Amino acid sequence: MNRGRALSWPVVLGLLVAGPALGQGQSVRLTLGDQAVTASGLTPGKPVVWLGVEYRVDAEFSGDLTERYEVGTTAADGTARLDLPRPPAPRSYWVAVDLGTGAYALSTPRQYRIARAVRPTTLDTGQGGSSDVLVDTRQYLVGLLVRPGAGAWSFSGGDGGPLDEDGESNGHLRLALDRLNALPGSPAAPARLDKSDLWVIVDPLRMEITVLKGGVAQ
Repeated sequence: MNRGRALSWPVVLGLLVAGPALGQGQSVRLTLGDQAVTASGLTPGKPVVWLGVEYRVDAEFSGDLTERYEVGTTAADGTARLDLPRPPAPRSYWVAVDLGTGAYALSTPRQYRIARAVRPTTLDTGQGGSSDVLVDTRQYLVGLLVRPGAGAWSFSGGDGGPLDEDGESNGHLRLALDRLNALPGSPAAPARLDKSDLWVIVDPLRMEITVLKGGVAQ
């Protein structure tokens, strides 16, 4: 499945801290081509989960956001390829996750940078019998939850939007785990956090990214 959505947003400018490429260990690597992203070091024959977040800015300084989610199968040589309809946006993040092991790699176009969130997202247990939640103070987030060996789920939600638990624009975004979207081959989203969970969380307005493993920022 390849899902792309274009949304218009005002451009948000600010100081962002650049960092090196992120990944779990050195096993998985990403290469960005003219119209494809290639991953290596994956488990042969097993699923690979892709995330792409692109933010294009036009001459009038308005932005178009595209989210891409896909699940593929790794070739016998441990590689996988995500074909794109056009070259990656200069402002974009690309992630590949080995669904079997949780190993991942994150990359950007050469001229871009990886900006970590100053205040990373937190995860919290649900109140009473309700689902556990992703908690943040930012306006809008997109990303992935991958539970190795179990499944992968996508999300995109804003403060006060349909997925925000309180439904109010009050600076408190709370996304329930059990309302995340299952990617192909995955069961319905879980209601409880697990120590093996890998989260990739992107603020597409600031183009900040957070990777959490078992709730700990990587």
